[in-house]
Amino acid sequence: MAENLKKQELRLIRSKKTYWHLYSLQTLESEKLARIVNKILKREYFLVK
Repeated sequence: MAENLKKQELRLIRSKKTYWHLYSLQTLESEKLARIVNKILKREYFLVK
């Protein structure tokens, strides 16, 4: 049971998108774009050039 829970937690951690490409940012809505750009500036997310 504990192993299954660990696998689920790891899957959630891996599913979080932390690397963003410039082209994918162009298609976002303005509110989501602002949140992601703020996290990029705080170095929580990374920008792939």
